[in-house]
Amino acid sequence: MVNIDFSQLGLTGCGGAGFPTHVKLAARNVEAVIVNAAECEPLLHKDKEIMRHCSDDFFKGLTRVLDVTGAKTGYIGMKKKYADLLDWLSKNLPDPRMKMLPLGDFYPAGDEYELVYEATGRLIPHGGIPLNIGCVVMNVETLLNLGRNKPFISKFLTLAGKVPHPCTIEVPIGITVREALELGGLKKIGGMRIIDGGPMMGKLVANPDTDIVSKTCGGLIALPEDHVLIKKMSNSDKKNSQIARSACDQCTDCSELCPRALLGYPIRPHKAMRTAQFAPYAESNYAIDSIFCSECGLCSLFSCPEDLPPREMCMISKKYHLGKGVKLAEFPGEPTVHPMRSVRRVSIERLIKKLALLDYDHKAPLQQVSKSYDKVTLPLKMHIGAPSVPVVKTGDRVTAGQLIAVIPEGKLGAVLHASINGKVASVSDQAIVIVRE
Repeated sequence: MVNIDFSQLGLTGCGGAGFPTHVKLAARNVEAVIVNAAECEPLLHKDKEIMRHCSDDFFKGLTRVLDVTGAKTGYIGMKKKYADLLDWLSKNLPDPRMKMLPLGDFYPAGDEYELVYEATGRLIPHGGIPLNIGCVVMNVETLLNLGRNKPFISKFLTLAGKVPHPCTIEVPIGITVREALELGGLKKIGGMRIIDGGPMMGKLVANPDTDIVSKTCGGLIALPEDHVLIKKMSNSDKKNSQIARSACDQCTDCSELCPRALLGYPIRPHKAMRTAQFAPYAESNYAIDSIFCSECGLCSLFSCPEDLPPREMCMISKKYHLGKGVKLAEFPGEPTVHPMRSVRRVSIERLIKKLALLDYDHKAPLQQVSKSYDKVTLPLKMHIGAPSVPVVKTGDRVTAGQLIAVIPEGKLGAVLHASINGKVASVSDQAIVIVRE
């Protein structure tokens, strides 16, 4: 089991940037594996549904990671409010190395910096990663896929928002956003926009007929196009900069509630706002600490009493300074947890109210999908690193699970497999399209 070549499974993180899993599993000197089962984004439920219905494979995956890395402990970080599931899992842990890690109902409980601190009491150093303090952080679906020990060709996601039947589904990677939403009963999308991911850190879908369910898609949320979240997500950098310059009163609420600042990292979003007023596009060292921004969105979507965009200003500043070669590790000192952290964290209940999502806060039970699909579009880059290199050509017949693209030699990346049976309709430097015969 330890000698499996994980790189051939095509596994990546199933949210965020999609870091190739086999690279994480090459880590040694690991003390703890920490599972992100917090699912802190409002409206998303797929991780809980996986653990309810697929716990055997999930536990197999966690056992495999503990064996491969040599970690002594596997913490499963889950919110206390899911008491029934947490209690059931606690009683059915198959390995003495596994422990449940009850978490508070705050955002962003699933941030790896938060998880590492909650599990170990230690802080990741400036510019570091969890491995620097002996930790590896994994998400639930990645562990499920490791337990299945099969090519990564299907994706779990939650359908939420203005969907007639909110649910969690497992579908082939590469189907369109529209095809996925139809499984929740949403047939007409006119007058709505779709968020790929959660309401805090997700991105707007450009076209539901061409955008696809990728390896990192954790949910699709349909909201009216005049919803406050959609309006904010639709703003350009130029518009956000204009808004930031026009109305910020420097109250510093964004900095006082910033989760990374409360952990002791030198990020102060109000400085990015201040810089926007006096140095357009952050061409000033005054906002250099924006490179510590996790882009969680709490400042823009909750903290700011003026509904201004501190996160977006941090992102502009961050892009500028990282482009200049600034490194997080260059900052002196070590982080020290803020003494007010425990009373400044923001609950999901308050967040949902502020986001105007109460009407959409529903359970999303796992729904079996029996439908077959006639076409999938598989991008060659659904992960951090270099695009995969096709090993098939137009006209080739492929079967689900067959290798169709490989990692370029000497590069960080992930292999790619066909997600349906069919014929390769096209191969480009962007994607491979497969149609069912």
